[in-house]
Amino acid sequence: MWRILIAEDDEAISNLIRVSLTKAGYQCTCALDGEQAADLMESVRFDLALLDIMMPLLSGYELMDYAASIDLPVIFITAMGETCRG
Repeated sequence: MWRILIAEDDEAISNLIRVSLTKAGYQCTCALDGEQAADLMESVRFDLALLDIMMPLLSGYELMDYAASIDLPVIFITAMGETCRG
């Protein structure tokens, strides 16, 4: 069974994603801030991380750097209305 970390500071959105993915057969763990997500990444082996970009304590961008160092695939989830251009 795939283990997915959901790092999203809006509890309602986090729960909606968790319920949907759990019904689809995935095992989900939720973190409501970046620090909690980082702690979970260090202690649990996840197959995928869904990261909100703008979270308290550590941003999704900061978490992505750590996820890359442990070969954890990431999908960004965000409510931002514009795309970033770099």
